[in-house]
Amino acid sequence: MKAVDIAKELIKFDTSGPPTQEQPCAEWIKAYLDDLGFETQLQVVEPGRANIIAKYGVGKGPGLVLSGHIDVVLAGDPELWKISGPFEPVVKDGFLYGRGSCDMKGPDACMIQAAEELLDHDFKKQLTLAFTAGEDTGGWFVDRVISDKLVTPKDASFGVIGEPSMMKIIPAHKGAGGAHVMIHGKAAHSSRPELGINAIQKSADFLLELRGLQKMLNQKQHPLLGPTTVECTIINGGFKENIIPDQSQLALNFRFIPGHEAPETSKKWLIGIIKKLSEKDPDFNAEIIDHRASIPLDVPLDSPVVKILKDILGSEPVGAPYYTEAVSYTKAGIPTVICGPGSIDQAHTPDEYISLEQMEQGVATYKELIKRVCL
Repeated sequence: MKAVDIAKELIKFDTSGPPTQEQPCAEWIKAYLDDLGFETQLQVVEPGRANIIAKYGVGKGPGLVLSGHIDVVLAGDPELWKISGPFEPVVKDGFLYGRGSCDMKGPDACMIQAAEELLDHDFKKQLTLAFTAGEDTGGWFVDRVISDKLVTPKDASFGVIGEPSMMKIIPAHKGAGGAHVMIHGKAAHSSRPELGINAIQKSADFLLELRGLQKMLNQKQHPLLGPTTVECTIINGGFKENIIPDQSQLALNFRFIPGHEAPETSKKWLIGIIKKLSEKDPDFNAEIIDHRASIPLDVPLDSPVVKILKDILGSEPVGAPYYTEAVSYTKAGIPTVICGPGSIDQAHTPDEYISLEQMEQGVATYKELIKRVCL
């Protein structure tokens, strides 16, 4: 089957969520790849949720892993879908429409077609295809593939995630993180504000210091990623119009460049802001409720997979601000980059689409990559 036809079949499965049910889609892929002669394994990670791992040329030495996720975000208001139903794929004017066409069942299908067209060749190294659950909908079940050792460096020397990048090579992306900070005040009647401590106003003081932190972070730039960023994305405070708010909680979002991913690094920044404000203002009182940090992707530019893709595509690598499964493979000893058809701008939108031209380029690129690595 051609990639567009495979993608249509995948889109028909409603793998949106949460709650999410990827297993029927994974079973369809398993049956398809079984018929092609792959050695496949369905990994059920939760009821109704599953990964599918397929290998060709097993035992011939570590080659390449091509990987993507099969879950998709919720379709949203059906009235906003004008060209197709979310799970009723349509090809129109050179584009494939449907939820997941771009992110990322279209790219998944390109990997399958590329592999299928080469199976009559003698494979010198193993090819692995891995399609996982929970990337967009909760679970991050690629980590179960890694922890259960279903894909290891014995299977693949390096890998590619087909997230939509307009076939740009992305060997580096930022790490993700965040925190919740509780600002404490003192409740009072709003007619007597001098008797209270306004936690929302104290939050404003914190946010001003956060802008100062960003100015400091801007002084360290990664050549592909720019600086680490920190933003307050949610504020919850107050409970009645005539009461001085005694609490205000801030949700913070970090995007880390290499060198800033250690949890203690960003937590120290926040502790520093709280200490500074507390010393200046005896009424300022805040605590860090929770904090998290994850490592960025930083595959060296001289890595073989980067060099091969540069030669195939004739383009230079770029960075990305978002987070992907490439980190999980790279941490496990399989240097993995992002390179996939379609534009991330179309992901998660009504009437999501991918161009057939991009899909053709995806198939051609993956096919040439498999040839150079596995044949």
